[in-house]
Amino acid sequence: MTLSVDKFLRKAKSHAKKGEIDLAVQILKDILDRYPKNKQAIERLKSLQQLTEAYVAPGAGPSRQQLVELTALYKEGKLKDCLAQGEVLAKRFPNEPITANLLGAVYVALGRPKQAVASYTRAIQIKFDFAEAHNNLGDVRKILGEFEEAVASYQRALQIKPDFDVAHNNLGEVLIDMGQPDRALSSFAKALQIQPNFADSHINLGTTLNSLGKPDEAIASYNRALQINPAFAKAHRFLSTVKTFQDGDPQIDLMLQLLERKSLPKEDRIHLNFGLAKAHEDINDYDKAFSYFIEGNRLCKEELNYKTASTRALFAKIKAAFSSGTPVLRNLEGLASDNRQQPIFILGMPRSGATLVEQILASHSQVYGAGELVLLGPSVSATEWISAQLSSDQIQSIRRSYFSGLERLRVPELYITDKMPVNFWWIGFIIAALPGASIIHVKRDARATCWSNFKHYFSRKGNGYAYDFQDVSEYYKMYIDLMAFWQKLFPGQIYDLEYEALTEHQEDESRKLFKHVGLNWEDQCLEFYKTERAIQTASVMQVRREMYQGSSNQWKKYEEYLGPMVKSLRGF
Repeated sequence: MTLSVDKFLRKAKSHAKKGEIDLAVQILKDILDRYPKNKQAIERLKSLQQLTEAYVAPGAGPSRQQLVELTALYKEGKLKDCLAQGEVLAKRFPNEPITANLLGAVYVALGRPKQAVASYTRAIQIKFDFAEAHNNLGDVRKILGEFEEAVASYQRALQIKPDFDVAHNNLGEVLIDMGQPDRALSSFAKALQIQPNFADSHINLGTTLNSLGKPDEAIASYNRALQINPAFAKAHRFLSTVKTFQDGDPQIDLMLQLLERKSLPKEDRIHLNFGLAKAHEDINDYDKAFSYFIEGNRLCKEELNYKTASTRALFAKIKAAFSSGTPVLRNLEGLASDNRQQPIFILGMPRSGATLVEQILASHSQVYGAGELVLLGPSVSATEWISAQLSSDQIQSIRRSYFSGLERLRVPELYITDKMPVNFWWIGFIIAALPGASIIHVKRDARATCWSNFKHYFSRKGNGYAYDFQDVSEYYKMYIDLMAFWQKLFPGQIYDLEYEALTEHQEDESRKLFKHVGLNWEDQCLEFYKTERAIQTASVMQVRREMYQGSSNQWKKYEEYLGPMVKSLRGF
């Protein structure tokens, strides 16, 4: 009996999802004729009858109660139910902007950003002065890496609603991603002028100040966020990255008390574990520090569900795309006008020393340090390149897209560095689409690199390999293998720079680096730590001081715990 009822309940749900309300209602009534007390049938029939009653004429909208119930489903995390009911409402009432806006949020939560764009756009088409929908569209554009479009959406939201503190904050965040910290500071300041107790904006302000070499002001901003909300786990982690803890620091006890809360969300647990790990490392309690690193990483791995096999398959496809040779750009002379600035790619494993190399290069008068540009990967992906044979048209598309992104930086320097580490995936595409670009491969001791990845909290979701010793070791090996493939395919076109050699022989290695790039030497490049520019990575504190040696030996403090990882990396 139960199986039969379940079958018909599923049929009713399927019809309802398609907007076939009458069929769904009839099935539910048939169930109740035979089983009058079936609770699922009663509840679903009641919900569908409310929809039917509300649909009285074209242009009519859903009832307030229906919108309240739909919102409640979203807030309770019942995304599939919310989606099903929302789509039914959207079909019945196509001119209701609130439903379209809420559906956009559901699509984002379900990891379907392109559908979210369509839904938010629909909400704006219905109600152009819907500031919240413009802001939400900006958020999803940011997720997609469409930063210029995100800025435009936030600005439209603010034209409609100038005191929209959340939109000011979000605009600041995307400006940071675009490498424009000065403009971002203004946006965070406006958000805080409107809402002084906006804790997230205090954190963003602190992070921006730290990137600009103002750690004391950053600490003050993080502390302000914690004064507003002492239980703000993210603020605790950010503060821990800037300050040096002393034994007995009250913040340690506060983080421990928060971690004991049974109802604490997983994301907060992650922030607190990484914060406590840093705190205990500062006070030389490496046993406890390691235990917190382990737990923080375990939670991250659980959240991201990274699979080594997926990376291995991707790298195999990349190799296959160049197995028949490298495509050649057509009419290269005609494209020369878009090559006003010369890219310098600094790539390799994250945490390998790329920030230091960029800071040295950016100390030169003709070099602009752009940081980790989210440009090349999206430019490649947009061509749907995965095939056995790349075309010249695809390569030209990558070239146009990348140079268009550089142009939006609006900087006068002749050379622009791009230190997005994972650009090592796309070296073949760089050489094909951007001939003449410099490629600097920074390599660091394998144990130091993998340990540094493991102990670091990455804000982006693309570093899922970093949270497990076996995963990070295997990723490192795949990185070495792919680099060997590129070096064999393009001999002499990739400059290898050993991080340890740079720290031990700073001037010699720096001079060789500039010679390879094609720039004359400038003495101020030895005092790179004095160069004032925004640095938006965890290495910001290290490159604000003179060159030092020994950082590649930091893993030895935890050597007794790292046996399997060290063994796995032997020979690399």
